[in-house]
Amino acid sequence: MSKEILEISILVDEKFDVSFNLVQGIFGLILKVFGK
Repeated sequence: MSKEILEISILVDEKFDVSFNLVQGIFGLILKVFGK
């Protein structure tokens, strides 16, 4: 049971990391555009 929960939490962590990186990339791009 705890093994399944661990696998699910790892999956969620990976998806969150990807989403966070995507948001950071878009935000960085916007900053570059408005910075120049």
